[in-house]
Amino acid sequence: MTREPIAIINAVVTAVQALIPLVLAFGVVQLTKEQSGAISAAIVAWGGLLGTVVGRNLVTPLADPKDNEGKSLKAHHPQPEVLGT
Repeated sequence: MTREPIAIINAVVTAVQALIPLVLAFGVVQLTKEQSGAISAAIVAWGGLLGTVVGRNLVTPLADPKDNEGKSLKAHHPQPEVLGT
C-alpha cells in the first residue's frame, strides 16, 4: 500500500460500491428501494471522503514536500548576488 495508496483506496471503495447493489439484487438483504438508494448514496459520499482523508495522509504533497519530522524536502538554492547594484 505504500507505493500506490490512492489507487488501492479507490479500488476498495469501488469494490464496496459494486458489492452493495449485488447483495441487494440477489436478496441477501431485504431493503426497500428507498433504503437501498440511501445506502448507495452514503457509500459513494463516504467513500470519496474516506479516500480523500486517508489518501492525503499517505502521500507527499508536491507543492511543499516535508519529511516525517516536518523538514522541507526541497533543495535550498541561495539566490545569486547581482553585480553592479
